[in-house]
Amino acid sequence: MNPLFRPLLTQSFKSTGIYLLIIALTLAISATTALKFSNEQIQNAVALQAAEMLAADLVLSDNQPLEKKWQEKANQLSLKQSKVTTFSSMAHTNDQFVMVNVKAIDDAFPLRGEIRVAPKAQKIQTGEVWLSSRAMDLLHVKVGDSINIADGTFKVSAKIEHDSNQELGFSGFSPTVIISQADVARTNAIQVGSRVEYRLLMAGPAQQTKQFEQDFNQLHKSAQSKIQNEQSSLKLRNASEGNTRLMKPIANLDTFLQLTNILTILLCGIAIALTSQRYVQQNQDSIALMRCIGATKSQILSAYLALLCVVLIVAMAIGSLAGVALGYGLLQLMLQLIPHLQIEFSALDMLLGPLPIAMLTSAVVLLGFIVPSLWQLLNTPPIRVIRQQEKSVQSMLWMLLMGTASLVLFSVVLTENMVLTAWVIGAIIILCTVLYMLIWGCLKLIKSLKWSISAYIRAPYQTAFQITALALGLSLITVLAVLRTDLLERWQQQLPEGTPNQFVYGLPPFDMPLFKAQLEQRGWHSTPLYPNIRGRLVAKNDQPFAESLLKSNESLRRELNLTQTAEYPTDNKIVQGTAALKQVGDVSVEVKTAEELGIKIGDRLTFSLPEGLVQAKVINLRSVEWESFSPNFFFIFAPKTMDENAGSYLGSFYVPEQDKKQLVSVIQQFSNTVFIDVSLILDEVKRVVNVLVQIITILALLVSVSGILVLVACLNLLMDERKREVALLRSFGSSKQKLKQMMSVEIGFIGLMAGVVSCLFAEVISAIASYKMNLTIQAHWEIWLILPILMTLVCAVIGRYRLSYLCDIPPLQSLREMNQ
Repeated sequence: MNPLFRPLLTQSFKSTGIYLLIIALTLAISATTALKFSNEQIQNAVALQAAEMLAADLVLSDNQPLEKKWQEKANQLSLKQSKVTTFSSMAHTNDQFVMVNVKAIDDAFPLRGEIRVAPKAQKIQTGEVWLSSRAMDLLHVKVGDSINIADGTFKVSAKIEHDSNQELGFSGFSPTVIISQADVARTNAIQVGSRVEYRLLMAGPAQQTKQFEQDFNQLHKSAQSKIQNEQSSLKLRNASEGNTRLMKPIANLDTFLQLTNILTILLCGIAIALTSQRYVQQNQDSIALMRCIGATKSQILSAYLALLCVVLIVAMAIGSLAGVALGYGLLQLMLQLIPHLQIEFSALDMLLGPLPIAMLTSAVVLLGFIVPSLWQLLNTPPIRVIRQQEKSVQSMLWMLLMGTASLVLFSVVLTENMVLTAWVIGAIIILCTVLYMLIWGCLKLIKSLKWSISAYIRAPYQTAFQITALALGLSLITVLAVLRTDLLERWQQQLPEGTPNQFVYGLPPFDMPLFKAQLEQRGWHSTPLYPNIRGRLVAKNDQPFAESLLKSNESLRRELNLTQTAEYPTDNKIVQGTAALKQVGDVSVEVKTAEELGIKIGDRLTFSLPEGLVQAKVINLRSVEWESFSPNFFFIFAPKTMDENAGSYLGSFYVPEQDKKQLVSVIQQFSNTVFIDVSLILDEVKRVVNVLVQIITILALLVSVSGILVLVACLNLLMDERKREVALLRSFGSSKQKLKQMMSVEIGFIGLMAGVVSCLFAEVISAIASYKMNLTIQAHWEIWLILPILMTLVCAVIGRYRLSYLCDIPPLQSLREMNQ
């Protein structure tokens, strides 16, 4: 055994530096392990929330009965299955006739989520029907009555209180009836030309569902390539594709989770960097003494490496236990606050998953920050024992380069998002470099001007480094609070009070004036009523679209909802071209559709409409918020381009809860029109968004606690560096009051500068994250008022009272304690 190891171990564990190093490593291992494991569980839980609206993890649908090969493929992968058939039909009693959406289910439905009826029932029996509230109101029936659906007679056995399966778009919220799959033939409603959808619902572990998606894409594309001009309606949807209104909040949550990982890693990295450097400083004299008594560089290096192994083992042991406990506690907290989440805790999954990665990368970060400093110490001359020697710039640069490289590696491994990591860390490195140089230059200028405050700036390069490090730690905490507020505002804007909760389509042109009058009479706010004309896009610049586009782009294989209006929907934005639709024959195109079809400004598009072929010139491209609850269109024409009487009208409006009973009479006045209650999907979206908000709040608080611990460590290290100065000044007779004033002003000034710089850091990092989340980039003036003042006060108080005890200790005793 190395003869230096035992005395080095004993001496190290008598000092504070090694304990701070162990704490920093433990924090890095436990916090990153718990957060990564929790993030994985949260992503799975939120995916299940979205899957509830689909009633499954995957849905395979077609307008024709599905081939048995898909069911066999699902059986091979041990996926749970359920068959559902949906179609529109007329439900009627002796007096009332209502067009309804019929959903025929089997006993396995739903595979995700739940369906609640009153009175309670586990499954629907043959000959029975369950009705939604609106269907019961329109048909004027109650439980126990009989109704007819097409040619079949059914007994109303229950009222649908909640059906989480709301993924059918607007058609899924029209008056709904649920029957048994065995009763489809009994209705005799499915005839040639009927609009019907056959669905196979599947659910199972993520690996199996992904495998089915891969197999489907491969087999389906292969089958399509063998058939020319195929217009297949066969589709496979997962939870993300079935609920577009939820995807942006969920995508933003995923980015936020990754950002919390990156910021936690950076906070832990700062803690490791500061504590490792403190530890190295405490051992400079010891290494110089070893060199004086003849110890070789290899002996010293091997002794310190062995000591670091002991430190890592201790930190890994404590960090593992703390990480498992923290992960379990975090998930339990989420389950208490968010009972909708379906989370399962597995210590084994944590031990085999995030924990080993956290251990390895924490070790890499430690070595990245400490090896360059150790290498410098190995070259420390013995004269270091009697004369202080500052670090070389080259050594500091190597330490920063290796430490930063290890942090980048740490972040990429744990987040698995190289782009976001590169953006955030790249911006931080550039900002740190630029701001350090600016702060250093300002401090040198202040020192050279010989002002009264110049006396408190003794080492500009060192003070600038301390300000930058303190500001970085503070800004990383601030970013999460800022982004949480931005996300909340964005989601609230998406679903503001008064968001349309009713949708109307198929309104005949001759009924449109009367319908508008009914809305105005009741004071129900509505969007404009848009003419809705069905048509196909058939050519561009008088040339048919390429066969490859016909196969890959659904908008070319089906009829589209077209409209004409002089005013765009409020959430549409022109991204290219002239805004106004003035001349007959002008058309505006949704920008993503234009990109997919290669449509540019000035192109002539040909549409097949009921009155014949119509040509239109593309004058602009616009973005569309498909997640909104207002009508939106791929193509909008100038007024008078099409015959409005060839179609019908559609729009959306808001009915207050207290006016819902009046809606039934309005619906009955317009029997040829379809009214859809979208309040159900609003409730589901609001429920999931509320879950996301609570998750983000918990994660922000957790990372903030970690950040505060790092800030405390940073301030403690800042204080430690001034202990020697206080002791020396006391030995020269400085008064206690003067020392307290000096420390208050100096540390308060550092806090002020750190607060200002942290605002710059926070604004830049939050701007990058906002850009990645498609949020509006905006300044946050409140942090510019709060952070500088808060940090000045906190640091001044710490500077005044944190070292006050040294004033009461004999100077010789204080000096002896500096190297312990």
